[in-house]
Amino acid sequence: MKRSAALFLALLFLALPLFSGCGTALPAESGKAESGEAAAITARPLGGGEDAPQGVIGETFVQSQAEMALSLFSEVYRADPKSVLLSPLSVSLALAMTANGAKGETKEELERFLAGGGEIGAFNEQLYTYVTSLSGSEDARLKAADSIWYSGSLITPAPSFLDLVRTYYAAEVRELDLARPDAADTINGWVKEKTDEMIPEILSEKDLGPSAAMVLVNALAFEAKWKNPAETTGKMPFTDEKGKTKTLDFFSGREKAYIKGEKETGFIKPYAGGTFAFLALLPNEGISLSDYLASLDGERYLALVNGSENRAVDVTIPEFSTAFGCDLAETLPALGVKTVFGGNADLSGLSADGKRDFFVSKVLHKTRIDLTKDGTKAAAATAVVLVKNAAPSAEAVPSVVLDRPFVYAIIDTATGLPIFFGCFEG
Repeated sequence: MKRSAALFLALLFLALPLFSGCGTALPAESGKAESGEAAAITARPLGGGEDAPQGVIGETFVQSQAEMALSLFSEVYRADPKSVLLSPLSVSLALAMTANGAKGETKEELERFLAGGGEIGAFNEQLYTYVTSLSGSEDARLKAADSIWYSGSLITPAPSFLDLVRTYYAAEVRELDLARPDAADTINGWVKEKTDEMIPEILSEKDLGPSAAMVLVNALAFEAKWKNPAETTGKMPFTDEKGKTKTLDFFSGREKAYIKGEKETGFIKPYAGGTFAFLALLPNEGISLSDYLASLDGERYLALVNGSENRAVDVTIPEFSTAFGCDLAETLPALGVKTVFGGNADLSGLSADGKRDFFVSKVLHKTRIDLTKDGTKAAAATAVVLVKNAAPSAEAVPSVVLDRPFVYAIIDTATGLPIFFGCFEG
């Protein structure tokens, strides 16, 4: 993709075909939960209401999201090097909802992480425009859903906060006693449904309890077929970082977007419909995956995607399935998001009484991907757990064979931003 086309696509990237399950209003009645069931408050539907915001995706938004994605991935991988898979989009949606209830230093830290220091109000509009503008097809779809669950005995959500998350995130808002033993099961059932059963559980009973006041959740589900047919290659060896070899099933084909950088080769393989694509970056021989990831920031990542050549490339890809999970509360402080996790957190904008009684205890994140010669299924879920503070030319056709550890992403072809970003070590 050329730079000019990439910026145009970037405007579309933030508009995921996402809301097949999120774009409809909730039941009109709202009330208190009975027998462990969550009571719904009507959400404003995305995409078309008279109060729906209008906006254009800016280059600053694209750059800040790319930087956030790469810095978060690098930090998670650095802490525990293995096959990692994150969904930067899912993390952004969950933390952005949280940021709308933050004030002071807590808000500033979240704004720096999510928006490169931009104001959360402007970020809401950019993220909304991005998410609602992506168009999918029958053979390639991305759907997302957001929800907020709160314990009415501990917190009454501020009307202004609820108005923001309904307007920009079409969030389902439900009152649920989070101290109940089955509260986690209720939220997990919602996540399981919204991720097409790829992620059956995001929370455990121990993640909640009597002090749990609110849980802010995002769920993503992606499914797409390849645009270009792939052929079964058969079993081939895959060599990991330690030189050990295993046998995997591979498939192959010819694509038209070749990447050649100083430290890597790669390609972009489109999914049906052209809105999404699979990106692969293979470090040059002699460069370890950890060293390569340390050299890859948001600016360089976008340069590689935008600088892909319109050139035939033969590709060979392993079939694989990867599931990953972590608590980003252990990672985000190293990236500047600190005060939200302690007694100094200011999340007073979440509560109707405006008290600084709450902090974030966990940012649980789970992902899964199944990649085959027919296409890709992937899902992600992020849960932010809020607790009450008890304390204060005739050239030869190049070839890229992914037979050793590599980096991959599912991107939107408009901006190149990663919806999912991972590495495969075998």
